[in-house]
Amino acid sequence: MSGAPGPFRKDLAHANWAEIFSRQATRAHLLPAWIEALHLKSGDRVLEVGSGPGYVSLALADRVSPDGIVYAIDKSEQALAYLEALQAERGISNIQRICNDAATLELGDLRPDSALVTMVLHHADDPSGILRNVTRLLPANALAVVSEFHPEGPCEHRPPRDHRLSPEQVRAWCKEAGFVIRNYRRQSPEHYMLVCLRRS
Repeated sequence: MSGAPGPFRKDLAHANWAEIFSRQATRAHLLPAWIEALHLKSGDRVLEVGSGPGYVSLALADRVSPDGIVYAIDKSEQALAYLEALQAERGISNIQRICNDAATLELGDLRPDSALVTMVLHHADDPSGILRNVTRLLPANALAVVSEFHPEGPCEHRPPRDHRLSPEQVRAWCKEAGFVIRNYRRQSPEHYMLVCLRRS
């Protein structure tokens, strides 16, 4: 069929980032619940894991205001270059782009108050490792939102069913990582989210 997407690729190294940005934009309706769950306000510092080209990063930057910081973490230099161009175009300076693997990222000068791990674990080689490291990067009692595609969804959009992660699996990884699950909800037929608290 003309215009049909090619095979699903877990690795996004050769992605068209403009297309990925547009795909992120189709999930804008999920953002308010993520932001509300993290209690984000002006001046906050939030870690976004797997930012890609940055649709969510830009929304977070607006929420935390120029007084806050968004740490946009992604393994792709090209994705972060796309975000950098958008920041320059829009005059946004409070997104700190970090090209690194979230499973091994060191804290360094980062001082996140909370974390967002959305629609990225199904792309990761070590999803449980990402969650363990996010726990290590966050202070005690910090909140994190983990969101994924539900395998029982209609799968009208990517990823296909066999690449989706069950809530039970993600919940288990979160608990093993040191999170307490505060809340679970099905955001849409395709998406679910977990609100997690880092144990003290």
